Amino acid sequence: MEPTEAKALRVNEASGRSVLSIPKVRKFLDLMVEGDKLKDAAIAAGLRVNRARRLMSDPAVRKAFFREIEVLSESNRARNILLRETLRDRGLEPDAPAALAKVALEAARQLDGDDSQGGITINGGQNVIAGYVIRLPAQVEGPRAITNRSADDAKALISREGVTDVDG
Repeated sequence: MEPTEAKALRVNEASGRSVLSIPKVRKFLDLMVEGDKLKDAAIAAGLRVNRARRLMSDPAVRKAFFREIEVLSESNRARNILLRETLRDRGLEPDAPAALAKVALEAARQLDGDDSQGGITINGGQNVIAGYVIRLPAQVEGPRAITNRSADDAKALISREGVTDVDG
């Protein structure tokens, strides 16, 4: 912890104010709410990463963080509804492809309050799975021996014709 930060923390604790009134902590928390990673938010706010981790374990900071996340979620709700309505309307157009119609149907379900996933299949019922196809013959003759035919011949594997030994 930096000396000025420690001094500010002691002053805040003595006066009964929260750690959230420290400008660096406030900036760190704002960056976290905006979606930055903990390490990036700490560096941008001028805090050490270890201090940022300890701040996030503080109940007062966690409570404020989750409260601000909830406020952000509620403020985006109107935009999310508008997006769903737009998707629904695009899917209702006469020349809309099947994929867009499916998206429109899901958007309409969510607008009605039904968040469960539907079981719509557009591929016509053919399920294609990647893998290998192994064909087994109808009648099995028994196990076959796999042999190395070149080894069965009495022929040498290395040809030494035309090679002379050099003593050196």
